[in-house]
Amino acid sequence: MISLVPFSTDHIETLLTWFPTDADLVQWAGATLVFPLDRRQLEDILAETQVVRPQRNAWMAVTDEGRIVGHVQLVTDRRNGIGRLARVGVAPAERGRGYGIQMVRCVVDKVFSDPNTERVELNVFSFNTAALRTYEKLGFVREGTRRSSARVGSERWDTVIMGLLRSEYLSHVEAVA
Repeated sequence: MISLVPFSTDHIETLLTWFPTDADLVQWAGATLVFPLDRRQLEDILAETQVVRPQRNAWMAVTDEGRIVGHVQLVTDRRNGIGRLARVGVAPAERGRGYGIQMVRCVVDKVFSDPNTERVELNVFSFNTAALRTYEKLGFVREGTRRSSARVGSERWDTVIMGLLRSEYLSHVEAVA
């Protein structure tokens, strides 16, 4: 099992090792960060999480044994009751062990514990079949595809838009219980 701990300066060096190529960084962060990922960029993310009522929250996923296995962020649109799942990453050495689904489930549970949240949404690149399966297992629905939405080197990537409504979440939680 994993737990989520707030992202801190103690985690920066670990996270810097996870994205060795431009494509890896874009897959995790979209086009918002610049390769190579550096300490300043992660400190800027951290600063966003440390204000009163932050729009962005960030966590590291940690096993019961204390191993860091993932990172996830959430951007909150309080006015519209929307949580935007972002920058979901599993440590390269830990992939394929189910940590992604545990991590996302923790965040989704946390988001929907706020009765004012109606929706959780995310973007994922269409070739990322492991992530797509994870999100679908948790009840997310594919809502559309933004074709050729990201340029990475000479390639163009499609982005799948996914969403989970409160009613779908509650139905999914009941079905799993």
